[in-house]
Amino acid sequence: MSLPKAILFLPGIAALTALAAILGPDQIRESLFRITAGQLAFLFLLQLITLLAGAWIWHFLLRRKDRISFGRVFLINQAGGLIESLTPSVKFGGEAAKLYLFRKATGISSQGLAGTLMMHKFLTMAPFVFLCLMLFYPALHYFELPLSFHVSLFLLVLLCTGLGWFCCGCRTHGSSELLRADTDAGRYTGSAGLIKRLCSRAGFFFSRARLEAANLLSARQTLGIMLVSLLIWVFYPLKVYLACHFLGLEVHPLIIGLGTLFAYMISMLPLLPGGLGTYEAGMTMFLTLGGLSPAEGLAVSLLSRLTTFWFPLLLSALSCLILAWQDRLTQHEAQSNCP
Repeated sequence: MSLPKAILFLPGIAALTALAAILGPDQIRESLFRITAGQLAFLFLLQLITLLAGAWIWHFLLRRKDRISFGRVFLINQAGGLIESLTPSVKFGGEAAKLYLFRKATGISSQGLAGTLMMHKFLTMAPFVFLCLMLFYPALHYFELPLSFHVSLFLLVLLCTGLGWFCCGCRTHGSSELLRADTDAGRYTGSAGLIKRLCSRAGFFFSRARLEAANLLSARQTLGIMLVSLLIWVFYPLKVYLACHFLGLEVHPLIIGLGTLFAYMISMLPLLPGGLGTYEAGMTMFLTLGGLSPAEGLAVSLLSRLTTFWFPLLLSALSCLILAWQDRLTQHEAQSNCP
């Protein structure tokens, strides 16, 4: 990782340092030192299982169109995760890098990869929204949820609905209509013709990507992948629950579930790279509703982020190095075979 890219983390780290200084660094340190090395290794193992399951979803989708090894998919997915962690975005920061690397590793067209990407986003986001809504209703009877939670959930539902429309609401004859429109646009000259051609070609690409997404999976396969994605999301509050248990803290499971999902919702906002600061603040706020002190809540948040952000970030950096080494090795072999 280059120095300019590493500097992107400084605002988030500064915000966390300030938050820890305000809430009590001694109490946070005392809480964190309760965990043992074996317990921390177990949390890392659960996160590794989560990452492998996420890579399996990508691998299943890509194998519908081209042959690619699971190991290659895992490395590319983790490498894209590094870019995603460095960019403040709604979880789309590393997708361009993934598309570029998958394009090099497979023979899938750009429209096909774009459709696969959007289907992947829908399959992984819909179970997350389902969990949020499932916990939202009972929480209304026990807690006074902040307005930011309602707003975040509403925006997330809108985004998921848009992805569902993109992937499942496609007309099969739309691409042929746009192809004719693109042909007609070629008859125009000047700036008006150029704009019309660009718009029609963009529309044609969009339509083709929708067709690729709609025809990628059967209904049974879609439900199966959604189930795997649901299990992945369930693992996240489970890891927070275990973090609380390992630190000797007791919190209502409903609070843990709401706090974890809310923290991930607000970390998707394009504020700081990787959601640094926003995730910890959201998690801490909800854990204090469950009876923890702010310092204890922040300690749980930091342990959760060590497991779900910094550990995967290390794996992502290693994946980038391995991919770079493999590319150099391939280029060296190609040059050696040249007469």
